[in-house]
Amino acid sequence: MRRILLGLAIFGSLGNFAFAEAPAVFPAGRIEKPAPAAEVLQEVSAGWRPHVQPILEKPTVSARGPSETFSCQPEHYEFFLDHPDRAVVAWRRIGAKCVAIYPKGPGRFGWSDDHGSEMTWSLIARGPGLRMWFADGKVKPGQVLPAIPGKAVVVLRYQTIRKDDGLILVQQQTDLYLLTDNVTAAIATKLVGGSLTRYAEQGIGNMQSFFSALSWYLERHPDRVDELLRPES
Repeated sequence: MRRILLGLAIFGSLGNFAFAEAPAVFPAGRIEKPAPAAEVLQEVSAGWRPHVQPILEKPTVSARGPSETFSCQPEHYEFFLDHPDRAVVAWRRIGAKCVAIYPKGPGRFGWSDDHGSEMTWSLIARGPGLRMWFADGKVKPGQVLPAIPGKAVVVLRYQTIRKDDGLILVQQQTDLYLLTDNVTAAIATKLVGGSLTRYAEQGIGNMQSFFSALSWYLERHPDRVDELLRPES
C-alpha cells in the first residue's frame, strides 16, 4: 500500500522497467533532514504562503531525498522539470510504464487513476536551481478503501557542474513536506506496515529518478532526442 505515500509525493512511477545500461549516477550523499520552514518560505510568493505555510511548519511527514550527481544536458533536465507530462510521453516511448500526467494550465498538472485518486500539482516557485510545487488532492488506495486527502510541498534544488574535461553534471536533491489528518496518518501507517518517513524517502527517490534517469538516457542516445521530445499528435 505504499502507493498512498507515492501518490501524494511524486509525479509518476516508472513501473517495472530497467535500462540495458545503468544510469551514470555518482554516489549519492547521505539523507539529511529537510530544510526548515522559514528557509523555504523565503522563496514562496506572498500569494502562496497561506497555502504552504501550515504544511511546511507542521507536516505529518517530511523527508529529504538523496543528493545525486549525474551527467546530462541541463536543457533536457530543465525541460522535463517544467513539462512532466512530456517526460511521461518520453518514458513510454522508451518502454517504461508510467501513470498519466496531464496539463491543467500554465504550471499546473494533474494525475488520476482508475480507483478515483486525483492530485493537482502547481508550480509555485521557479528560478535558477529551484523548482517548488504545491500538491492538493486525494489518493484512493483501492476500490473498497476510502479516499485519503492530502496536501504536499515538494522543493527540488539542483546545480550544474562543468568539469575541466568538458563533462557536464547536474546535482539534485528534493525535500517533501506532506500534510494529512492524524486519523489518515494512522490508517496509512497500518496499511504500509512501516515508517511513513521511509516510504516518503523512497517516493522522493523515485521522483528524482523520473527526471534524472531520463535526462541521462537522452545524453547517451542523442539520436533519439527528436523522437522522445516530439509532442503527441
